[in-house]
Amino acid sequence: MKLKENTTAIDFVTTDIFGKPLKLSDFKGKKIYLGFFRNVSCPFCNLRVHQLTKLTSDFEKKGLQMIFLFESANEILLRSSFHQGVSPIPLVGDPQRKIYSQYGVEPSVFKMVSTFFTKGAMDDMKAGKALNLPEDKNATQSLIPADFLIDENFQIRRAHYGRNLNDHIAIEDVKAFAGI
Repeated sequence: MKLKENTTAIDFVTTDIFGKPLKLSDFKGKKIYLGFFRNVSCPFCNLRVHQLTKLTSDFEKKGLQMIFLFESANEILLRSSFHQGVSPIPLVGDPQRKIYSQYGVEPSVFKMVSTFFTKGAMDDMKAGKALNLPEDKNATQSLIPADFLIDENFQIRRAHYGRNLNDHIAIEDVKAFAGI
């Protein structure tokens, strides 16, 4: 079930790729960008992570905590120097997609196929492939990304479920939420 705006975020407890415990509610009192990405080798998701990572310092100054989830296992994410470089942003592998299910993030073959009819998709695929990322043979190919902006009171202020593989909340909207 998809989550709605102006509802309480669902708490979860997990570990990041380095084995550090992570509990979403530990960030209560901060603004949170919670990003659900596909897998370690998804060119669209990795380009998006790259865009957000460039803004880490600006977001931290405004009290915005980013947390990224991937459906790939932590061990696979650790094989990628690109993903290790995302630190100190918590990066979480959720191969059983338990947290994805809690947040209503689902696969869709129709949305997956529609991606290839969107402007710039092929260019993004080429750019993402250049990152030389590890492959995740256990990942679904049709998982659709989602983004959540959670306020200091743990209320979801924006729930964005992608229309296709490369659809995320606009960077400008994340900046505005952070107060930039």
